[in-house]
Amino acid sequence: MPTDTELLDWLEKQRTDYGVGIVFRQSTTGRGWRLHETDNDWKWLTKNEPQPTVREAIAYAMENE
Repeated sequence: MPTDTELLDWLEKQRTDYGVGIVFRQSTTGRGWRLHETDNDWKWLTKNEPQPTVREAIAYAMENE
């Protein structure tokens, strides 16, 4: 089983150059949470600001919930 660090490192490597950053948010339809790269029209999704990394997106969401 991979460590948490290995899991997050792998997730970071999946990042593409799409959009303006990464956001952690709750689904708008109540089906759970989302962690995704955002396009330039992200504000309708969440109050969270896009972050440059997966780790920073998760930390930002934790600090601002």
